[in-house]
Amino acid sequence: MRWFFVPVGARYINRQVLGIFLAALTILLSIALGDKLIQFLEKAAAGNIPADRVFYIVLLRMPELVQLVLPFALYIALLMGLGRLYSSQEMAVLRSGGMSTKTLLAWLMPGIALVTLMVGIASLSVTPAAKYTLEQELVELQKRIGLSALQPGIFRIEDNGDQVTYSNALDDDDQTILNVFIQRRLPDGNQMSVWAERGQRSPPNTDGRLTLTLENGRRYVGRSGAADFDVMSFERLDISIDSDPVLQRVRDIESLDTGNLGSQPAHQAELHWRLGLPIFCVILALLAIANATVQPRQGPYARLASGMVWMLSYYLALLLNRWLIEKGCIPGVIGPWPVHLVVGIYAVKGLRTLAMPATR
Repeated sequence: MRWFFVPVGARYINRQVLGIFLAALTILLSIALGDKLIQFLEKAAAGNIPADRVFYIVLLRMPELVQLVLPFALYIALLMGLGRLYSSQEMAVLRSGGMSTKTLLAWLMPGIALVTLMVGIASLSVTPAAKYTLEQELVELQKRIGLSALQPGIFRIEDNGDQVTYSNALDDDDQTILNVFIQRRLPDGNQMSVWAERGQRSPPNTDGRLTLTLENGRRYVGRSGAADFDVMSFERLDISIDSDPVLQRVRDIESLDTGNLGSQPAHQAELHWRLGLPIFCVILALLAIANATVQPRQGPYARLASGMVWMLSYYLALLLNRWLIEKGCIPGVIGPWPVHLVVGIYAVKGLRTLAMPATR
């Protein structure tokens, strides 16, 4: 049973860090998911997404958000949790009782390893699979956009008011719209209005435009206020209408399995990004432990501002490095490892000085 013995100090420190970690994770994830949910609900209200698919799409976005939020939540938890212990002199008491920096790392490492494992599984496997499923879902939604772009009973105003579309009802076959109205401002300044008894909608082409085949209607072309409108009756009329894209499509390489990434710069950038996220998590954790120390008269969160600067600088440096690899400015062999190395050396240097507070 001694194999499972956990020192009281380890339980206490991890309990302090865990509480802040869960709170930070909840807040960050709520902000990220809330932003995505609002975007998708707006598109659902506009008729671009079926309302019953919104939460499914948000669910497919979660792995990507979680793999980014976990390292940040862990960093904030370590920085704030250990900072409070330093400020209240509890860390000084633990050190006087024999706790060294290596002991502190050993106590915290199981939690750090668990979070890192979750990030690694998400970045290398779960997120690409979720993005592939999302890509397939978006393809299906694009095919069904004709069923939502002219959602019955809703006036759709597009192109700053230059185009208005409306249909009164949907036929029993769910493919035919009834009592269709379209008004559009033409390039020459004329207004075109079209009324039709029914219309068949087709999937959008590569430019995102829908083609409507209207039946038994009239077309009016002329200027507002004028009496000489050109009137034409028709039995069949094909007309294209603009439609907003359903959602931003997922890049093909983001939905590829990690083992299928090739040697192209974009593929190498994606590969290094996936491999680098777990390393990013570990180095952030070490950086937080090294920067959490505060002086006795300082507040518990005195190092929070400078710590956030380090965290954001590290993340932005990785984003810049990823972009440079995609553009071919940095060889794929080098990757983001110089960035990880620099920040890692700084974190290790900070850890080496934890036992010498007088020199800080």
